[in-house]
Amino acid sequence: MPSLRVIVPNRPGLLAELAECLAAKSIDIEQIVVETHGSGALVRMEVARADDALECLAAAGYQAVTDDVVLAKIADKAGALAQISRRLAEAGINIRALHHVRRDDGYAVVAISTDDNLRARDLLGEELI
Repeated sequence: MPSLRVIVPNRPGLLAELAECLAAKSIDIEQIVVETHGSGALVRMEVARADDALECLAAAGYQAVTDDVVLAKIADKAGALAQISRRLAEAGINIRALHHVRRDDGYAVVAISTDDNLRARDLLGEELI
């Protein structure tokens, strides 16, 4: 069962909104973990119908990704993206797609799809979310 990740600003009612969004489409949440990081929150969940859940969450304005991407937290400064991209390139890992998800407290969160996500996760280690 694929895992989904939703990165959002942390605020009262967030979990209720996410759960209501999925419930409105009769999408069961099998597992869920919610963590806060500064003013942001990371929600990880396994759902019965991942594609439907992604569509539902996107329609409600949430940025959600599946485990087909690597989520990394990098410094929000000039050159940080170049450094992480260079590390992947030097390891022979090709970046297929990259999406800037959000900025928060001096960091940026990026979703990276590579030709070898397992090796990318090992390489990025501490930067992973």
